[in-house]
Amino acid sequence: MKAYHMSETLRSGDALEVDHQKIVNLAEPFVQALEHSADSFYGMVLNGKYFCAVLRKFRLREWSDYAKWSVEGAFEFIRRTEFPDAISRLQCNYFYDNLENVRRLYEYDWGDEPEEVQSNLHLFQVMLDDDAVQKYDMSIYDQAYDAMEKSQDVQTVLNCARRYFAGEHTEKPIWEILSDRNIKITEDVTALLR
Repeated sequence: MKAYHMSETLRSGDALEVDHQKIVNLAEPFVQALEHSADSFYGMVLNGKYFCAVLRKFRLREWSDYAKWSVEGAFEFIRRTEFPDAISRLQCNYFYDNLENVRRLYEYDWGDEPEEVQSNLHLFQVMLDDDAVQKYDMSIYDQAYDAMEKSQDVQTVLNCARRYFAGEHTEKPIWEILSDRNIKITEDVTALLR
């Protein structure tokens, strides 16, 4: 299957390894908090929100996204406890099979960024030789992220995780393909984004 992968760090010839950005350690404490209780999770979220404010004050914005790490932790908790056969978002690579969706995602995530930030992003076309890929609507993940960022609505985040792993989708889904296999990056097709 032909698929696309966007990355700020990879170049042609690189190996795309599972968790190549090393984010498991940023999300795992949130999973552990949920294993204890929803109140522990909420305490972690508020602590993360405070820590985020401190990091942003010192211009360390990239790693200060408490909403992302807490949502990833919540999704992983739901996956482990309710959908154990689903691929972990923390232990996979993400691909898209539709160039229109890639462009929508690019505009959503990087459209407002300055040119020097946008120029770091590369789009790669790959052939996925994996019969065990799973496909989910990224728009549901985005709903969870928005609920966490705007109001720290833990219940909405958990419900979104359930909908996501159950395979539900929104009216205009952005399908992301999860694969738990490593792959070699070959064809840079960044020009297709612009």
